[in-house]
Amino acid sequence: MVEYKTILVPTDGSDNSKRALEHALAVASRNKAQLIVVHVANIVSAISNFDQTSISGGYVSEQIAEDMEETGKEILADVLKAVPQDVNVKSVFEVGSPGPALLAIAKKYDADLIVMGSRGLGPLKGLFMGSVSSYVTSHSSCPVLIVK
Repeated sequence: MVEYKTILVPTDGSDNSKRALEHALAVASRNKAQLIVVHVANIVSAISNFDQTSISGGYVSEQIAEDMEETGKEILADVLKAVPQDVNVKSVFEVGSPGPALLAIAKKYDADLIVMGSRGLGPLKGLFMGSVSSYVTSHSSCPVLIVK
């Protein structure tokens, strides 16, 4: 029987990422596994949405980065509230390209399984889009469960 010790769960606050968490919790409780809940802020994507805005002095990009970090940490805090106290959980906030960042985090924590939503909140509000789940599925060295 396959046992999972460390399960990576990317989250962006979308309904699909919440459903992915439910599945990850079920697998974690059966295996007494640790959950690594991750939010990756893709600042390049966010800044590209403001291509008509002057970014003189870096103020806009600095403000976007601060806002993304605050939002990401709020999303992680909300997710942690949904995790029962008897589950070993760690939260990770990262800035970068979501697909490669998730795989680097999975490697760092030696994840046995990645459980993620198939789509996130969209390019403006969300960071985990279908292309990210495709990327992770294609490049992961561990099994990936995609939840709709």
